[in-house]
Amino acid sequence: MHGSKLLTDVLQDVRYALTKSRREAGFTTFALLIVGLGIGASATIYSVVSAVLLRPLPFAQPERLAWVANNGGEGLSSQTVQVGHFLDLKERARSFEDMAAYFAFYGVGDSKLTGVGEPERLSGVPVSQNFFPLLGVRPQIGRLFEAEECKWNGPRVVVLSHAFWQRRFAGDRGVLGRKLILDDQPVEVVGVLPESFDFGRVFAPGTRIDLFFPFPLTPETNRWGNTLSIVGRLKPGISAATAEAEVRDIAQRLEQEHPERNRLRVRVTPLDEQVSGRLRPALQVLAFAVGMVMLIVCANLSNLQLARTAARQKEMAIRTALGAGRARLIRQTLTESVMLSVSGAL
Repeated sequence: MHGSKLLTDVLQDVRYALTKSRREAGFTTFALLIVGLGIGASATIYSVVSAVLLRPLPFAQPERLAWVANNGGEGLSSQTVQVGHFLDLKERARSFEDMAAYFAFYGVGDSKLTGVGEPERLSGVPVSQNFFPLLGVRPQIGRLFEAEECKWNGPRVVVLSHAFWQRRFAGDRGVLGRKLILDDQPVEVVGVLPESFDFGRVFAPGTRIDLFFPFPLTPETNRWGNTLSIVGRLKPGISAATAEAEVRDIAQRLEQEHPERNRLRVRVTPLDEQVSGRLRPALQVLAFAVGMVMLIVCANLSNLQLARTAARQKEMAIRTALGAGRARLIRQTLTESVMLSVSGAL
């Protein structure tokens, strides 16, 4: 019986709060704008902070992944590595279970798709055969690249990103084995990556990648110079600093053995630091600033409510004279505040 009466009282408070809000449309609109802007800004910034700083990378055992870069100076070509150096590092480094690479000089919108609906410019990244296995990424359908396809002038195949597969083919599983016309050449679709893998988020923030091609690690591509960005998987218990000391020693020997190759000054950092390292200070400052904004929003809304309460003293006095207790009046005020906050959040 007591619970039923309490529910009835709460419903009355809600109806009264709605009536009061309609009568005081100016106050309600202003309060909703304050709450909405404050919560909207906070939610947006904190979602970015969560994705970049707090959420682990969407790979198997991401804490063991490391970024292996050249440290030769400014510019992408001085931070990437020659194919020959990559193969030698991959073979000799004992701190790593494996190393993989992708072609760093891919062009955004460089691939032209024709023959399937409207022509479209697509972005594709050439990767080494073991790139996806090293990250622990398995195809949602189909398969990944085979050794024969990673040879110079090997079979022309492609793996699709999940987003492109959904956008262009509506998730049709029949796309496997289909020939796409890319740059006026037929290319066979052999697989589709899972939705959890977003190359752009990790390796090229802000870039939409649609396709992946096999990259041949051959003398022909070695002559292109510094072209590869390297990702390695550290052995259990091995730190990035330990691995860096080892590969620097290997790099010195490689420069002596192969003077015809480009300069190699290796730097090893955890992959998550490489992804968020430059953004971390700015995002931390931004998160703090938005937190302060939210505190200001709360303070402003509290002041508005206090001013409104002062203006309602006569109303509260009448309700008290009619038998309303202090608890009932407090509950009414809280109901109005909660409704404003929930409406502003929505």
